[in-house]
Amino acid sequence: MKLRRALVTVATTAVLPFALTACSSGDAGGKSTGGSASSASPKAGAPKADLLNGTRLKSLLLPVGALPKGYHGDPKATRDTGKALQAPSKRAALDLAGACPKLEASAWIETSGVPNASFAQADFVNASQEEFNEEIDSFRGSDAQEVMKRLEKVLTHCASFKDASNGTTASVTVKTTKVSKVGDETLKAVLSAPEWEGGTTLVATRVGNVVITTFYSVQSSDMGAAGFDLTKKIAAGVRHAK
Repeated sequence: MKLRRALVTVATTAVLPFALTACSSGDAGGKSTGGSASSASPKAGAPKADLLNGTRLKSLLLPVGALPKGYHGDPKATRDTGKALQAPSKRAALDLAGACPKLEASAWIETSGVPNASFAQADFVNASQEEFNEEIDSFRGSDAQEVMKRLEKVLTHCASFKDASNGTTASVTVKTTKVSKVGDETLKAVLSAPEWEGGTTLVATRVGNVVITTFYSVQSSDMGAAGFDLTKKIAAGVRHAK
């Protein structure tokens, strides 16, 4: 059984969407919350020298002390694939039609439809239900490059979209920029809507065959801008990892 990551969804209301719950789903946007992440099946594959396993990726995640004061870890959305690599599987078709609402959830990398070899993820929230989620995925072959290409297509497609949830329809705008000198390639996207208080900053950075994605959802006017510098710190650690 392929281990799935915890998916933290957000609510689009008159204030900034915030973390609500973890859900189970077999599609590109869902992740099972059952069981321990370190209990991945031994059949998933033996570790390979050029791929970092989940245990190693976990050690590269930022600790809660790297975040502003007041955050605490959410154990339901903190997991990794352990020492075993996940079994290879085929890429899913890119589903642009269903991708946009998934940008409002921590596991937005799954909009790419590209399966990983391993991952580690940690989620943090504060008393205001603002959320920072960090994830590191390793990929086989050229899959990391393909992830970045697909994420760019998703973000471009979702430059503006309507999101209806909890009785409110939000006109969401996604402003995406390419950033140089951070990893091998980096995308930064800022989500905002007139109906929200605050916004969300998404960052995806590729370092070799590893892709780092972060999700920083806040109620302040900076839209979670601090998520970019936090991602840079993770990328620096990954670049020197062995």
